[in-house]
Amino acid sequence: MNKDFWKKLNKPIIGLAPMDGYTDSAYRRICKLVNPDIIVYTEFTSADGLHHKAKKLKQKLKFFNDEKPVIAQIFGKNPDTYITAARLCEDMGFSGIDLNMGCPAKKIVKSEHGIALRKKPDLAFKLIESVAKNTKLPVSVKTRLGLNNADSLHHFALGAQNAGANMICIHARTYKEPYKVPASWEPLYELKNHLTIPLIGNGGVQDIEDGLKKMNNLNGFLIGQASIGNPWVFNQTGTSPDLKEKIKIIKMHARWLVEAKGEYTGTREIRKYLISYFKGLQRAKDYRKKFISVESLKDIESILDKLALNYKL
Repeated sequence: MNKDFWKKLNKPIIGLAPMDGYTDSAYRRICKLVNPDIIVYTEFTSADGLHHKAKKLKQKLKFFNDEKPVIAQIFGKNPDTYITAARLCEDMGFSGIDLNMGCPAKKIVKSEHGIALRKKPDLAFKLIESVAKNTKLPVSVKTRLGLNNADSLHHFALGAQNAGANMICIHARTYKEPYKVPASWEPLYELKNHLTIPLIGNGGVQDIEDGLKKMNNLNGFLIGQASIGNPWVFNQTGTSPDLKEKIKIIKMHARWLVEAKGEYTGTREIRKYLISYFKGLQRAKDYRKKFISVESLKDIESILDKLALNYKL
């Protein structure tokens, strides 16, 4: 894969933002069904774990050809484990490697990963350089505006570019700002004028139309939370299918999850999606208890069939 991957992509770049616990292979495939042209990322995965050959983590990175191009997102703070993880990702056939330097989860920050690396920019740059020099894959960085404000954003982004990053994605909120606070994209527009590599934005994008409005002079955008339960936000026409077609896709999602993770894990993981898929639907609460207690693929299909019957589909 060429280091110019991000530069050569058709613009605007549109993608599914990496979300731990959500953007596994099954969900990525569902989003690619809606729009085959989007870029997708894996859930973030520990470079340390991959370095120590954790089979469970390698399984977490598994993907199918219909997901390509797929970007492997990894996190860590050790150059050696990052290099091992990057080479593994290259061997697995990923299209690129993304370094997570923006996760605000307390557990991640406490262990000095994710957004905590913004406190140690020299270490962050060393990590980027280590990966960039030891893989043929393009290397991108995903981060936030900053810890409390965007004052250090220019310095960090330019340092990341100089260290070998081929693209930067900025979540337009700080570490201190919860997701309910509106994203602030203005610092990104200013930053773009100082970079030679692609810059894409993330945060608060509701659908493709909204992303195009927010994009301004950037090279693209990622959609995250708005896609949960509504992968049709990636539909270029801005439309959603009728309930009958949605149920067909939801059954496919459940089947793919079970095939990938087994019936016990797959049926439990689909529960949160089922609730999100039908959020706002009239009488949806009548099915909520059933959704959160499914234990088999047969249960899921039976409930969905009854729902379809009740709505006379």
